Amino acid sequence: MLTTSRRTAISGVATLVLALPTASLAQTQAPAPLPEAIAEDPASEAPDRDTASRPAAGAQLDASVLQKIVVPLLDYLGSQSPADIGTTSLDRGSFVVRTDGSGDANTFLRGLPNVQYQNETDTDAGIDGQQILNTRPELLSISGGRIYENNFIVNGIPANTVTGSVERDNGGELTSDENTPNADRVYGLHPQTIFVPSDFVESATVIDSNAQAKYGNFQGGVVSYELNKPDRQRWKGTASVAVESDRFVNYVVATEDGTNPLGRKPPEFTKIRSSFSLSGPVNEVFSVIAQYSRTDAATKKQKDYIYLSGDIREKSLNAFYRLQVDANTDFGTFSLEGMVTDYSQGFESQDWRDLQVNVSTLTYAGKLKHSYTFGNLDTPFGQILGLTLDSKAVVSHTATRNETNSDVARVYQIREGSARTNTVYWTSSDPDILSWCRVDPTTTGNVTCREGGYGANKEQGQTQYLFSQNAAGSIWAGTFEAGYDLTHTSARRARENDFTYYTSVNTLWDARALGLSQFNCLGSEACSSDQYANIKTVWDAHDTTVTLNSFDAWLQFEQSFGWLTVRPGLRLQVDDYQKNVNLAPRIAATITPIERIELSAGFNRYYNGGSLEYAIRDNQPRGQAYLRGHDGSGNVTDTWTMRPETGVLGNKASDLRTPYTDEWTAGIKIVDPLTEGTLRLRYINRAMKDQYASADLGNNTRRLTNSGTGAYESATAEYARTWDVERVRSLDRLTLTGSFTWSAQELSPDSYFYDEDDLLNRILYNGRSYSVGGFSVVTGNLDIPMRAQLAMMTNWYEGKFSLGVAANYNFPFTGVQDTGRSEVFNGIRHDVWEDKDFDGTLTVDLHSSLELLRQEHRSVRLNLVVDNLFNEIGNASAGNSNPFRKGRSFWLGLNTTF
Repeated sequence: MLTTSRRTAISGVATLVLALPTASLAQTQAPAPLPEAIAEDPASEAPDRDTASRPAAGAQLDASVLQKIVVPLLDYLGSQSPADIGTTSLDRGSFVVRTDGSGDANTFLRGLPNVQYQNETDTDAGIDGQQILNTRPELLSISGGRIYENNFIVNGIPANTVTGSVERDNGGELTSDENTPNADRVYGLHPQTIFVPSDFVESATVIDSNAQAKYGNFQGGVVSYELNKPDRQRWKGTASVAVESDRFVNYVVATEDGTNPLGRKPPEFTKIRSSFSLSGPVNEVFSVIAQYSRTDAATKKQKDYIYLSGDIREKSLNAFYRLQVDANTDFGTFSLEGMVTDYSQGFESQDWRDLQVNVSTLTYAGKLKHSYTFGNLDTPFGQILGLTLDSKAVVSHTATRNETNSDVARVYQIREGSARTNTVYWTSSDPDILSWCRVDPTTTGNVTCREGGYGANKEQGQTQYLFSQNAAGSIWAGTFEAGYDLTHTSARRARENDFTYYTSVNTLWDARALGLSQFNCLGSEACSSDQYANIKTVWDAHDTTVTLNSFDAWLQFEQSFGWLTVRPGLRLQVDDYQKNVNLAPRIAATITPIERIELSAGFNRYYNGGSLEYAIRDNQPRGQAYLRGHDGSGNVTDTWTMRPETGVLGNKASDLRTPYTDEWTAGIKIVDPLTEGTLRLRYINRAMKDQYASADLGNNTRRLTNSGTGAYESATAEYARTWDVERVRSLDRLTLTGSFTWSAQELSPDSYFYDEDDLLNRILYNGRSYSVGGFSVVTGNLDIPMRAQLAMMTNWYEGKFSLGVAANYNFPFTGVQDTGRSEVFNGIRHDVWEDKDFDGTLTVDLHSSLELLRQEHRSVRLNLVVDNLFNEIGNASAGNSNPFRKGRSFWLGLNTTF
């Protein structure tokens, strides 16, 4: 958060989690060979090893055996390499306990160190119907990167929106009380193209620092999901359903004074989440898995009184389809996989007669992968042992569309008056208008009604073709890895028709000096006898398509010399848009002075992965305003005069340097001799350089530059311990983890994607002028000054009952808030913001699961997830239009296996 000296974010996370019997969070015994299913790094996609000696995934194990044998599925604090000091790996059990029950896989990240997702200083945080309908993945900042600067990977498929998810004019997403949506925006854009459902996640890996050379195109962090694999032993299936509704929610009035002056009703809604999965062997060679999930949401809200209609019902659908076929042959392992994300969300404005916008995202992604093990290979550089080669081809297409009911919108005035003087000057008598728009009897002020659509149909999308190969093996005193990516991306942004918005009217009250009793419409454009449109703005249709070809290559060695392990690496990035040759060095070293202690340090460089986001916006036309009037006889024609343009924006990035981040890390990993737990201490220092920014050239003209900067610093302590509990009656297993992170962050405010040219809505803070969007960059990158999390999960009665509890605490901090005062600064009126002390906030979540029926491989379980158990709403406040915040809420569901 921004303070008087420097914006400081201190986040602490202490996590206690109990793993399920088949999913251990972390093991404190000496390292043992990891099972095949998740032994490899999820993104490395090494071929499966023989599974004949292991039980099938998901098979029921004898409880007495589980009490005696600890199975280390994943090393929670790291991976197989000691250099992965910034890696956190979660198996199925530890992943589930961190989710919020909504089905969004990203919610597991909320309690991890160096991950920020909250905005405690928000003064308009009231929940509305559109927020409830929005079931897209959670937005996250990792290690100081912006929410759109992470690299998401799903089963080795890149799932990132390279065409950009943040708009030039920052106005937020559609909300229930939005009067006038932004005609330049494409609503519903998201940094991820694939919306991962939590039901199908087998394991997840988060890299917030010290990333290997094979990971690129990010300045935040890497999140890699591994989904369920086809079962090669037997046919099995799962099905689940869960429900949340307003009846399961405790709403809290969160306005500054704790009142609801407008008498608003809390949102009514119903959410139903369901999923189905079927997997098994077709024969000795082929195995298959088919999966489907969906989240249905529906809400109801009140229409504004002046419109002669009742409630509005809105809905959304988040569907996910997946099919994967594996073939294990003598020529290696082949895998063919397809995924589909089909998301739609409806919006209807309560402050328009008929404004409707349907926001949709449709993504198709397919992958063909081949994995082959060559065994040992003699080369001029030495013998390579266990050489493997992974080859994959990926094709994906995603498009986000905004479809509206009309490409013409119009404003009507049915009364002009003054609430201050309690005087009505003029009232419309047009029966056509009064048939759907009425006067508000509680005020004598102006009454304005709107009708039509907004923005015409718009679309932004991308199509990608990727071919990649990765070779790995053992050489000399350790291992090596080398590979490359060839990617072709085609991006499109379009408005399919011209959009015309009649934004202002002249009424007979405006013609009172002429003594007119009516207007004479000599044209037919937006004119009637008692009023006509005197200002219109036209946004021209456009269709921009740009392409980018990129080549990425990497080479990395990891060599051990007794107590010393070094991992040098280098990544090359080239594309034909910016034509920059970017070299990203990666180096890490680990010292093991004694068996239980590992000391690590590293330097890494990460380059930004998005530039087409600027290219497809550079030629987008801005709205052009036109004016007209009437003569002394009240005659109105269709002759308009162009208003001078408000400014020129240049968004060209092709001749700029690629933004990058330099990172220095240090850490120590210890097996605690007292508790036999694993302790990890880390330090991260990042400097963001050559960041894109906006430069003012004068005459209301701006262009894109590389003058932006940023910095991030953190120190983290983490702990993990798992017990097989034999002395406590009926308790099978207990796992505890914990972490604490201090961090500080700074970002330059001048970003082209924000409304730097907006001179009407400005903020004054500590003697400096900010736009609303630019100020949010500095103060609202989802950072909380201090956090701590505790979580616990227990497994009882041979797996029949499990209970998990997670608590998150935000420590008190100094942030910023609107004072409600205004002041003229440099000739422009500003809202004045100043520092404010915020209180600490504690939230507690609960996960529980009870087995109702078990018969061989068949079972039925009852699941209950409680979010915000103690009904805490924190420091963020709400406005009078949406005064409620979501307190305690429940998800209730069933799942079955067969």
